[in-house]
Amino acid sequence: MSKKQLTKKAVILLIWLGLWQITALCVNNPIYFASPAEVATELFDKLRTAEFWASVGGSLIRILSGFLASFLLGYLCAFAAHRWKWVGDFLSPFITLLKSVPIAAVVVILLIWWGPRYLVLCISMMVVFPNIYSNMRTGLSGADKGLLELAKVQRIPLWECFFWIYRPAYLPSLHAAASVSLGICFKSGVAAEVIGLPEFSIGERLYRDKIYLNTAGVFAWIIVVLVLSAVTERLILKGMKQLAKVPCAVVEEAVATRDETKGQAANAANEQQVLSARGIRKSYEGKTFVDTDVTMNKGCMYCLKAPSGAGKSTLLRILAGLTSPDEGTVEAGRISMVFQENRLIEQGNVYRNLLFAGCTGDLKAKLAGLLPERTLQLPASSLSGGEKRRLCIAMALLCPSDIVILDEPFAGLDETTKLATAEWILAHLQGRALLFTTHETDPEILAGARTVALYKYAK
Repeated sequence: MSKKQLTKKAVILLIWLGLWQITALCVNNPIYFASPAEVATELFDKLRTAEFWASVGGSLIRILSGFLASFLLGYLCAFAAHRWKWVGDFLSPFITLLKSVPIAAVVVILLIWWGPRYLVLCISMMVVFPNIYSNMRTGLSGADKGLLELAKVQRIPLWECFFWIYRPAYLPSLHAAASVSLGICFKSGVAAEVIGLPEFSIGERLYRDKIYLNTAGVFAWIIVVLVLSAVTERLILKGMKQLAKVPCAVVEEAVATRDETKGQAANAANEQQVLSARGIRKSYEGKTFVDTDVTMNKGCMYCLKAPSGAGKSTLLRILAGLTSPDEGTVEAGRISMVFQENRLIEQGNVYRNLLFAGCTGDLKAKLAGLLPERTLQLPASSLSGGEKRRLCIAMALLCPSDIVILDEPFAGLDETTKLATAEWILAHLQGRALLFTTHETDPEILAGARTVALYKYAK
């Protein structure tokens, strides 16, 4: 924080203290309204007692235990509800109840059931859980659908999807929910203590000062709660930020090398035919876009050429298992795919994106001739459109698979770059089947490819 900002905050604080002092002078009755000096004296006296620190410690343990328990529960339940729709449907009435029921009524019921022992813990969980759960659901629903499809096609492990797709989506919502929930948790927790009067609590001490008409003491405890809430919120949110930091710009080159023996063995074990799609048919609003059979063999190249909107991407999504056909069946080996649009972890660098896609081998050496070395440590968000496109191609070609599907792979590339990229693709195909799409007006980049038709009887 700059010196100017500190000065500004100090001036604002002095103005409010001045208004406080003027109000106290006008009231002129310490029982109704204590002055800043009286409150400061009372607070100083409390700080010197062991009972004060025991009360503060007891309240912190109760309130933070409730917050952390409900935070974890809301976090896990949100993931479960996102994964299984029935979980969300099952929890929906409970969440509505927690948001609507009066806290005072719940306090009375809990006092009847258990007394004050678990009152603060339950109330803290009651006010925090719905907030964490709802914000997490919102964040998870905003996860990049394109990256999730890429992960499904290329069989990317669940933990990678969690860390690089879901985590960036829900962190802003979770951070905001935690900030709001902490303040509510302290207010409701101390209010519950005032009602339940558990031993060694701020609420019990505050209630005692109220009985003795010690207004300065009440004000002192209010200040203590505000300070505890602000400090705790800052510490927890700072801890969350530290845990959420993602290495965007640098990934050690040693990490960018994976053993490719497993992938090669998997490829070698496959039979000649790697894809068989029989009787595939797909229609939208009464119009048929796909009606064909497709068979692909290892080591062969296939070209799907048709105008935009003819159904090329629809057929590719069916073959990749992302779209279900109206009729027909698809049997395919492992697929790696480049989509029409770039699907990248924007905050991750080139190596991070390749590792996310499951790429193996000496990645730096394999990227030679495709991407300039200066780009390898840059986040994907700072790459040019052509560099992003070539990175997507590398993500499909450098990971273990039986079939490589490229949907408009050369979009946005100039003629020279197209030819260089096509040569790089052929050099790294390693005997796999290749299926790519192109417009009728595009030049023939990969010569010798067999034609795949969208319709069985197309000429």
